[in-house]
Amino acid sequence: MLPEPTSASADQDVVRQPRPADRELRRLLRDGTFAQVLDHAFTTRGLSLERVQHHLTRRGVQVSRAALSYWRHGRSRPERSESLRAVTALEELLELPPASLVSMLGPPRPRGRRPAEPGTVDRRRLWPAHAPLLAALDAPPDGQLRHLDVHERVRLDERRRLVSITSRLVLEATTDRVDRCMVYHWGEGTPPELRNLRYCRQGRVRADAEGGATVFELRLDQRLAALERTVVEFEYGFADWPDELTWYHHRFTRPARQYVLQVEFAGGPPATCVPFRQATLQTPRQLGAPLWIGESHTAHLVLTDVPPGLVGLRWEWD
Repeated sequence: MLPEPTSASADQDVVRQPRPADRELRRLLRDGTFAQVLDHAFTTRGLSLERVQHHLTRRGVQVSRAALSYWRHGRSRPERSESLRAVTALEELLELPPASLVSMLGPPRPRGRRPAEPGTVDRRRLWPAHAPLLAALDAPPDGQLRHLDVHERVRLDERRRLVSITSRLVLEATTDRVDRCMVYHWGEGTPPELRNLRYCRQGRVRADAEGGATVFELRLDQRLAALERTVVEFEYGFADWPDELTWYHHRFTRPARQYVLQVEFAGGPPATCVPFRQATLQTPRQLGAPLWIGESHTAHLVLTDVPPGLVGLRWEWD
């Protein structure tokens, strides 16, 4: 590791070396994002977050290493006056054109609680019991991943109790450096076991047994850039579901391209099974036409262009 500079001239020796033309940097300045430019500049200059913080401090600008990391990975962006001073200093430090980074930030976002994007539902409205758990996990913003396709297979045993839920999600990143996905469960009894993970691995878990809420963190096999896509698969296992199950739904905070729900009845099909929709947890269910259940004893619900809200099936045994 290079020693820290001890004077202004030494500081310049470290970061103001003449450099060859950087075509990738020019491309990112033209077509990339603030985070992409910052990450590329840090990498090509060989500067660690500690070194960058040190050089900014010498210029009278205070910014934490955590904030620099968040900016670099697209998890947040500088907005306050001191942060914007840091961006201007970074342009000089990284030998970038004046105002090149600042111009990529766009207008500041309104302060306070951010309203839901048009055509979406705030996840706190659809998952109110999970808010403390998400805060404890420092969960990323809900909009970093779009669920393009959701395929769920729900299995009931001979006693009409829930055994497992198998999920397959097709995900698309809406920002850079996305490497995790949060999945939620709500239900009575003990939290489910997360198993049979594919294309991801289990991260942290938070559960509120009294409120029936569980949040699982899935670490993706690959870190996604904006518009890149991936697939994750996992299964919830239930050892002691307390009662007969009579309905199941999925909660969408954003529009989805396709939703497939299959419910398998091991003990024989119910007397009736109908799809339903709800705009929120508080609004009444809007029922659809009854579904036919054949010899497989499985109900199939296939929807496209799914709007935000709740979508599922309800059934009656007798």
